[in-house]
Amino acid sequence: MLYKQISKQYVNQDILEYIRSLIPEEIVKKTRTEIEDKGSLESILKWFKKDFMQWAPKDPKCERCNLPMSFQFINGNLWKVRNIERYECSNCYSVQVFPRYCNIREIAKARIGRCSEWSMLFGAMLNSLSIKTRIVHDYLDHCWNESLINGKWIHVDSTLDYPISFDHPYYYEQNWGKKYRYVLAFSSNILEDVTTRYTQQWDIVQQRRKNSPKSIEEYAAHYSKI
Repeated sequence: MLYKQISKQYVNQDILEYIRSLIPEEIVKKTRTEIEDKGSLESILKWFKKDFMQWAPKDPKCERCNLPMSFQFINGNLWKVRNIERYECSNCYSVQVFPRYCNIREIAKARIGRCSEWSMLFGAMLNSLSIKTRIVHDYLDHCWNESLINGKWIHVDSTLDYPISFDHPYYYEQNWGKKYRYVLAFSSNILEDVTTRYTQQWDIVQQRRKNSPKSIEEYAAHYSKI
């Protein structure tokens, strides 16, 4: 299971030490101060989005010709590489390759991805600072993190602009029109249904579940298995 493998990396000290070394000391200090003073992750969220990671477009254009590129999907052989996206320009035949890593070290080296890579890596960064963090998946088209701050699991999404990126759990339903069935949080040995934390339409969500009666385990197995 993909997210179980990610969660195991979140407690691997060798990986966490490497990831910790990538965070500037001034960001570490600011983050610790913000956690103590106001329970916030403002500095590291802004740094990660603005200065560290790059977003991988789903429809890249050729860097030479500025033309759309043809797309080929290649299945990965190991959980460390889920799949590979290959793009080729029909005019100059240049190629762009985007491996979808699950290995956190490789994501950190590449410094590019979409919401899954961003949340996998950002979760590792927070865990490297002893801020317990896990992966959350909505089983539609997005994933993010939750961090345990002052005894409470808080919504954290490194792909969004601050302050929306911190403790705005209803944002997706209100602004993206999300129609949830399940929102699941993954730790190394725990699978938790956290849907009620992200919806203000719980009665409607329950009706959707009745109309599509899949269990939590079936969702997790179908969407998270490599």
